[in-house]
Amino acid sequence: MSNLDHILPLEFHQKSDKEIFEKGLALYSQHQYAEALPFFQHLTDSAFEMLKYYHLGLTYVQLGQLETGLNYYRRIREVPAHVQGIEYDRIMYGLYLNMGSTLQVLAKQKDYMLYNESIECYKFALEIKDSDHRVWNNLGNAYIEVDRYPAAIEAFQRALQLEPEYSEAHYSLSLAYEFSSQYPQALQHLKEALKDKPRNKMILNRIAAIEFGSGNFLEAQQYTEQILQLYPDDATATKSLTLILYNLGEYAQAYQYYQKFKVLVPDFADNQVLGIFRDLEKRIAEP
Repeated sequence: MSNLDHILPLEFHQKSDKEIFEKGLALYSQHQYAEALPFFQHLTDSAFEMLKYYHLGLTYVQLGQLETGLNYYRRIREVPAHVQGIEYDRIMYGLYLNMGSTLQVLAKQKDYMLYNESIECYKFALEIKDSDHRVWNNLGNAYIEVDRYPAAIEAFQRALQLEPEYSEAHYSLSLAYEFSSQYPQALQHLKEALKDKPRNKMILNRIAAIEFGSGNFLEAQQYTEQILQLYPDDATATKSLTLILYNLGEYAQAYQYYQKFKVLVPDFADNQVLGIFRDLEKRIAEP
């Protein structure tokens, strides 16, 4: 979308860039993003160059045009030093945070390699200010996406040093530990996350899965039954409890949950698990 697509209202043609910017900012703060665009587009004073590109980036991202927004963010790096202004660090900090999150979304949608640029943006932001636990958490999540688990673990640990009860970092750290096959540490942080979100079935299912994979069937059963008390039709927990009871030799109970699972997921197609289900059917059919 070009500058010509956005017409500045006639009454602002003789206004100063400061007045034009303030009007655009007011519209943006009221979530009138399309209406704000012409005000940011028509800033011409070099003193507003960084603010122009930054707010155009923000606005296009809010409108769902992520690549256009990202391109405006990138243009800020081209602004000459002598016009960067006294708010340079504040703007650049916000820029790198917004670039990082935009790149993560685009990486998931279109180009996996954009995660690396996202990582660099978060690192630049942390060079300006390293005291925000959420930025460390975002950095860790980006590291996970490119399989850099030791770096992810370090980032999440920094987040938790700043905010020890930050459940999102505990959960993310558990993923990094699990992907690194460090299951006791993964369980520890999942249980910390569960303290803040005791009804979260994703956390409960992951605890049950790790306990099951570690051969702790009774512990896995405890968490799976807790899920089904809260969410009786949860398919993941129903399948898990079927497998747990099968491994405990409780075939009659396992079969009851298996029958329920078939109703919940009639087109289930995991051949390895289906093999266990077929064996369960044979055991139940035996006299």
